[in-house]
Amino acid sequence: MKLSRISLAILPLLSLCSVQAAVYNVVEIGEVSEVKSTYASAINDSGDAVFNGAIRLQTGTNASGLPTYDYQYFNFPINLDAIDFEDETVQAFFTDEQLADVTNGNIDNAILNILLNVNFAGQPIGNAINYLKTGSLLPQNILLRDSAEPTRGNSEYLYDVNNAGVAVGVATTTFTLQSYTPDVTDDESDPETVELWVPEASYQLGAVVQEGQVRTIAAPYQELGGGYTVARAISNNGLIAGFGSSGMSDATKELIEDSCTGATSPVALCLHNRAVAGSYQQRGMVWQIQADGSVAAPEILGFLGDKNTGTAFDGEGANAITYFSVANDVNDNGVAVGRSLYSDSDRMERVRVGNQVVDRIVRAQHASLYVEDQVLPLVDPLEWSISDAVAINNNNIIVGYGQKSINSSARNKMFYHDYSSGETRFVDGFFSSSTTLPRAINDSNQVVGQAEVILGGTTTRRYHGFMYDIAADSFIDLNTLTGCDSPYTVVDAADINNNGDILATALTMKERKDLLGEVVVDAQGNPVQEELAVTIKLQPVANGEPEDCSSEETEYERKGGAAGFGWLTLSAALVWWRRRKA
Repeated sequence: MKLSRISLAILPLLSLCSVQAAVYNVVEIGEVSEVKSTYASAINDSGDAVFNGAIRLQTGTNASGLPTYDYQYFNFPINLDAIDFEDETVQAFFTDEQLADVTNGNIDNAILNILLNVNFAGQPIGNAINYLKTGSLLPQNILLRDSAEPTRGNSEYLYDVNNAGVAVGVATTTFTLQSYTPDVTDDESDPETVELWVPEASYQLGAVVQEGQVRTIAAPYQELGGGYTVARAISNNGLIAGFGSSGMSDATKELIEDSCTGATSPVALCLHNRAVAGSYQQRGMVWQIQADGSVAAPEILGFLGDKNTGTAFDGEGANAITYFSVANDVNDNGVAVGRSLYSDSDRMERVRVGNQVVDRIVRAQHASLYVEDQVLPLVDPLEWSISDAVAINNNNIIVGYGQKSINSSARNKMFYHDYSSGETRFVDGFFSSSTTLPRAINDSNQVVGQAEVILGGTTTRRYHGFMYDIAADSFIDLNTLTGCDSPYTVVDAADINNNGDILATALTMKERKDLLGEVVVDAQGNPVQEELAVTIKLQPVANGEPEDCSSEETEYERKGGAAGFGWLTLSAALVWWRRRKA
């Protein structure tokens, strides 16, 4: 997975930094040798944790509208054999000395920067790799679909781990460089053979990691590209929540069969591109792990449908609707939660379709409860434009969020729903217009997530990790519980176990490293510092009390503020590491 395995092997494998705090002891578990930044996912009651590391983070777009990236993986394994260094266009990017070095396989930071950013051969580059940390052992990168000699050309995430230590996640497809010759045509009697990166079937597959063994989860519908699955969460009794391909319309199938013939591109590549574009019908799914470790065929979930009836509205043209569903979590009782498509054929909305503005019936994704073959709504679609249910505990308490316009901006607000009473309550968070996103809930009905705060004396919004206790109705910034001198700013609390341990993503200052993993120094030889995201564990301190940090400038009571934006380029990356479609 690296250009220089020897140099990377001697890097420190893990740095455990512990901060004794008033309420929580902070232990950094996410510093690893392969990547700069890591992002928290989940923790079980034994303290086993899963988190993900960034191969690259999108920082924006260039003048041509193409994405630009900050590459965070050290010694990325560029396939030099795929690059034609005799091509004058390629040679123009290098000095004579650099060209001599790169053709001999000698890669320094400047050369690797060119190879990654120009990517002459169009080599696939993934976004993330995953880690499983068990007990006191060092975090281990688990290869889900990548080869034994990793290419890092795909993205591999772990999202959850249960009390038995079984982890689940998702991996996108891997690619191999293959020769391809287009069909002869009237205009081209002797087409040129080219080298193309061709994908494996199934553009993404859910994965289960159990006792060192990896199993991928096949899709129930696999025609024309292998289908896809995603595993989002796992209960302690081996139920897996997620979603996948459940079918394909006849019209779409006919269109793909007519276009993916192999005449102008490899069939596998054409099918992959069509699948990513959304050719399949998607349904939420719940799988059961069997005694032998295999994964049974899924229970395929429904959707809210038209006016929460669970049935589809049969429209045409602008009123045609493709219904879908997603399961984000499932508890030991077999109750699952997520989101699905809702429509209201009695209400119309004005939208742009292509170059035209048309009237069509209202449709939107909304929080859904999947129980006893039913799909039940959790929020009022007349008040909230979209919503999602993200987690459920074994008390059948569900947490999620709804979105609506607050102070002229779209804001997400957290809710919790008690299935036994049928009541749903929304929580303000730090202030009325603070976007508040729950991530997880334990069986003590404690919720963690991230919410906007406003920096004192400014209109600048930032995300801080929070904990909300339903019984006490207390909403707390976790940064007020980690000590005034903590070097960490908790920006996202990803999970909380039944012991009260919290797995979170925090920002902290680290020595800057280049693309080879070497520390960058200034003109005086001093290491340059940069702010990075790391995975930390917050452990409760017995009889701990919050410290008085009266000089802190964070404000929670402000009612106004600028439109929300993230911290550095790392805010956008959080979307990648949470429980989302990869």
